[in-house]
Amino acid sequence: MAAGFFKRAFSTVFDFVLVFALIYLTYFAVGRTVIQNQIPYFDELYEAFQEINDTYTKDNDRIRLEYDAQMELADGNKELETLALTRYTEQMALLDAQNLVDIEPYNQPLTRFFLFSIYYFAVGFLIVMGIYTVVMKGKTVGRRLLRIELKGSTNPIMIFMHDIILKYFLLVLVIMVSLYGGLMFLLFAVLFDLTLITFTRTKRTLRDSLLKMSVETQGKFY
Repeated sequence: MAAGFFKRAFSTVFDFVLVFALIYLTYFAVGRTVIQNQIPYFDELYEAFQEINDTYTKDNDRIRLEYDAQMELADGNKELETLALTRYTEQMALLDAQNLVDIEPYNQPLTRFFLFSIYYFAVGFLIVMGIYTVVMKGKTVGRRLLRIELKGSTNPIMIFMHDIILKYFLLVLVIMVSLYGGLMFLLFAVLFDLTLITFTRTKRTLRDSLLKMSVETQGKFY
């Protein structure tokens, strides 16, 4: 019998968390240091950037407290409230403009660091998930726990196409370009799979149909 959407979804989430946790550990053990070494004087730059952000936050809080105090003193006086809001807006505009000037020298190197970190997670995820899925012959830990199984032509190439290329590859590419776009793409993909699995006779996703495979429930652990 074809597995339902939620069984498939929970097995995917479990495998995703398992692989992502491994990538996360390797990032803090090795990857982060390797990336930092690609950026000259990273520690000094990052420390200075943090100090600028801390100062900005303190100034922001100070201006906000001054505004709140002025509004309280205004005690409903519209003219005084308007003056307080005008002063607050002007101070925040000056603070934001100065902050942009202060952080400008750090934008390029730190942006490289964050981009390289995203690439590390994205590419690392595809590699590790690909190896994990193929080595397990599609019988991942998540599928075992949810008692579902990939059926059809389950040779390594077909498993890789089904579980990596058609499932994660495009999503990862979009995330590498835009995190927001990736989240929108993920939402669309989930809703699309939910519709196909719930409302079609075959209970298959598009990748299932393209590769003539299916995900079916099992009566016991395998």
